[in-house]
Amino acid sequence: MPTFTKRAYQRYPCHLPIKITTERGEIDGVAANIGLGGMLVESTEFLAFDSMVKLRFRLPAMTSDTEVTAYVRWNKENAFGLQFSNLRAKDVWGLNQFFEKSGAGT
Repeated sequence: MPTFTKRAYQRYPCHLPIKITTERGEIDGVAANIGLGGMLVESTEFLAFDSMVKLRFRLPAMTSDTEVTAYVRWNKENAFGLQFSNLRAKDVWGLNQFFEKSGAGT
């Protein structure tokens, strides 16, 4: 079920491995929730507020990786919130498929 908050877009629970490219190199994380506006990432790495990162992850309905730029909007120990900046139409479709399959569309 979706997580309802004051966000512009709902967030949905997930467990998606993610590669994050920063100015220091590539790090691994796991998306714990995701929506059309961004995601919560669990990671042992710390990312500074407002830093830009590039994300790469595979949505279940897609045959290729989603690659998107995002900005760090908050951080705390072992997690940070990211806001997407350039989702493509096919990525929005893949996310909507994921939401429907996870029971969010019911």
